[in-house]
Amino acid sequence: MAHVFDLRKFVAPESVFGEGAAGLAGQYARNLGARKVLLVSDPGVRDAGWLDLVRGSLDDEGLDVSLYLNVSPNPRDHQVMQGAEQYGRDGCDCIVAVGGGSPMDLAKGVGIVHSNRRHILEFEGADRVDRPAPPLICVPTTAGSSADVSQFAI
Repeated sequence: MAHVFDLRKFVAPESVFGEGAAGLAGQYARNLGARKVLLVSDPGVRDAGWLDLVRGSLDDEGLDVSLYLNVSPNPRDHQVMQGAEQYGRDGCDCIVAVGGGSPMDLAKGVGIVHSNRRHILEFEGADRVDRPAPPLICVPTTAGSSADVSQFAI
C-alpha cells in the first residue's frame, strides 16, 4: 500500500557575497519588480553606516523607501505588527532587511503578517503560513545567525 505524504518545499534564497555586494540591494529589488521598499534595520546598524550604503543603492534605482528601525534583539510581536502596519499603510511591495538575525527575523514576520492578515503569534510552529510573503532581500552584517538562509524566525 502506498503512503501519502504531505509535500513541503523550501526554496533556499539566492546569496550574493563579496566586496560591494550590499550595494546591489537596489538592483535586486528592482529586478523583483519593487516600487516601494520597507527597509528594516536597527539603530546600531544605522549608526555603523551600513544602512546608508543599502539606502543609496535603493535610491539609485529610483525606489521609494519606508524606513523601519524599531527592532530589538529577538523582536517582539508588537514590533512585527507595527512593521506590518507600516508596510501596508505606506504601500510597500518588497522588504529589504539589513543587519543580523533580529532585523531579518522581524522582516520575515512583517511579510507573513501582511500576506496572511493574521497576528504573528498565530504562526508559531512549523508549516503554519498559508500565503507566501512578499519579496525579501536580506543584507547580513553578522555571521552565525543563518537568518538569511532559513525559513524560520525567532
